[in-house]
Amino acid sequence: MYSFEYFERLFRDHCGNLPRGDFAVMAPLVRVGGETHLLFEVRALHMRRQPGEVCFPGGRIEPGEEPVECAVRETTEELGIGRERIRIVGSIGLIYTWMDEPVDVVLGEILDYSPDTIHANPGEVHETFTVPFEYFMERAPKDSYTVNNHYIWGLTARFVNYIVKLCREGSK
Repeated sequence: MYSFEYFERLFRDHCGNLPRGDFAVMAPLVRVGGETHLLFEVRALHMRRQPGEVCFPGGRIEPGEEPVECAVRETTEELGIGRERIRIVGSIGLIYTWMDEPVDVVLGEILDYSPDTIHANPGEVHETFTVPFEYFMERAPKDSYTVNNHYIWGLTARFVNYIVKLCREGSK
């Protein structure tokens, strides 16, 4: 039901010229068995900040870097995939952390996805998993989700909820 074309139509020009954040993340869309899924990471267990938490790939925007470039760079570094395997779908805009830090959220498709084509950087990523987007459309908004023993909460759940909210509004 939620095709990549649907997401692209909805988010391609969603943000216009908004101010940029200090951080950027990519909400990666993948195809699994003909369905659209979101791809999540579990942060490496030895990380100093938020070890073992579920997140999307992302990080601090470097000087002179645009949010989309940051999201792509971080995704390639964390998932061990080439830039050519990422197709930018659009942006959902800025979401603020509880410490009032703006985060740019970019929606991107990982092309030719299968679990064995992801070579997660063990210095940053413990594991990856996917969840059908329909799962969130049926449940959101929630403060947290438990999916196959993975706990999605906090800022990552807020990102998911905002994507769902925009999809619901776009479907009207």
